[in-house]
Amino acid sequence: MQARIDDFRKLDGEILAISVDDVDHNLEMVSDLELDFRVLSDPELTVIESFGLRHEAGGPWGDIARPATLVLDRQGRVVWRDVTENWRVRPRPDEILAVLASIP
Repeated sequence: MQARIDDFRKLDGEILAISVDDVDHNLEMVSDLELDFRVLSDPELTVIESFGLRHEAGGPWGDIARPATLVLDRQGRVVWRDVTENWRVRPRPDEILAVLASIP
């Protein structure tokens, strides 16, 4: 996603990641990977649960988020989602950009 961030921005898209990890861990990851988007911390799984993405006992320390990609419209409605059991299998940026381009 980072490599195509300018393409997302041209379509008024914003990339956000949400993790159960704490703020300090996420800040370190953003710095280490030189990400130009925010990684939000949700250790209580509040937002993760609201999207139905809780993976109970999915991590070594307990519940985590399922690997997912969501596209929301300007009103905050989910207009497209991809949820997988394998964190290595993700939609390609072109697929997400096509969805984003189709939003009126």
